Amino acid sequence: MNVFPAVEFDVTTANEAGTLIYWQRKEEQSLEVREDSVFRWLLLDGVVQSVLRHTAPDELCLPHQQILQALLPAHAEQVLHLGLGGGDFLRWLHHRYPGVQQTAIDLNQQVIHLYQRFFQQAEQPQLHTQDAFVWLSNARQQYDLILIDLFSDDGSPAPLFQAETYQQLQKNMTAEGKVIVNLLPRTEQEWQRVQQLLAHCGEVRSVQIAGYRNYLLWTEPKQSPRPVTT
Repeated sequence: MNVFPAVEFDVTTANEAGTLIYWQRKEEQSLEVREDSVFRWLLLDGVVQSVLRHTAPDELCLPHQQILQALLPAHAEQVLHLGLGGGDFLRWLHHRYPGVQQTAIDLNQQVIHLYQRFFQQAEQPQLHTQDAFVWLSNARQQYDLILIDLFSDDGSPAPLFQAETYQQLQKNMTAEGKVIVNLLPRTEQEWQRVQQLLAHCGEVRSVQIAGYRNYLLWTEPKQSPRPVTT
């Protein structure tokens, strides 16, 4: 019996490949959903946001996602997603953490609609149409995992470079909670700024995705100092 390796999604041809099954342009922003026999994907202004494999909808198909999955905690009961896209991690975490409660915030109501129409599977998250940082400033729930995947124009939004955001994140984390940021910095200084600010939330680690501008930054729980014996 021959076993063929799974086909990988090609982001370089995503704007032209497959069949266009949805398109909308509103206020200089375009949204597209395309699919072929293997994948369905969401593009925002020509940039791939999410990919679903028809035969394995909970699989993570994009390079940064495949790295990010190795960073996730062994267990989580409450997960917050700042940024939705096509809900790739909503689908995946639904299977990784049985019984998990997931909340997703996105400013774009049409993105939420497209997720529900074309990408949602068995997961049943709480969905909120609101500016993620405004929502965060009013949040009282604590989370085991906070995933931040937000973009503005050609980079990451301004609040990701402000100390108040990370002070609020710290309040919304459980004691062993973890924050993961998918960052698209315009300059090295922006990356360094987020790395510095994220230290409010734990010990910071980061990695650049090979071949992409993206950096993944994440926290590990701060280690308590060992007692000194004499």
